[in-house]
Amino acid sequence: MLSYWMDFNDPLRTFDSLRRRMDQALREYADSEGRGQNLAFPRAALRDTKDAFVLVAEVPGLADAELQLSATQDSLTVTGERKATAPKGYAVHRRERGDLRFSRSFALPARIDVDKVNAELKNGLLVVTMPKHPESQPKQITVKAA
Repeated sequence: MLSYWMDFNDPLRTFDSLRRRMDQALREYADSEGRGQNLAFPRAALRDTKDAFVLVAEVPGLADAELQLSATQDSLTVTGERKATAPKGYAVHRRERGDLRFSRSFALPARIDVDKVNAELKNGLLVVTMPKHPESQPKQITVKAA
């Protein structure tokens, strides 16, 4: 069996221990009252198809009336708000799902046609299709022999 001697006066170990304790404290703070979920909510994926950009964002438990989208030629912003209310006549004994408010912007790598943006919400997934502006779409160039 190998024995291992720890030098408690080693400054690198001291800082490593301090970093681990700070990380744990920040995780506990973020988890309390649901603050941790606002860091990157909603989780999303942005795909580039030939003719459009497609954003798929996870927004479970939100209705279409609770979401707002705004688009410019080079960005998309998704904003939402959910209020947690108990039905009348009931008291809340435990609340793990609180109010939720978020806003997230996505920079797009090319211009889009804002008038043709389409958004659908189904099974907790928000799918936003943003057609590329005709000037931003790639054009085929033929090469002629000299």
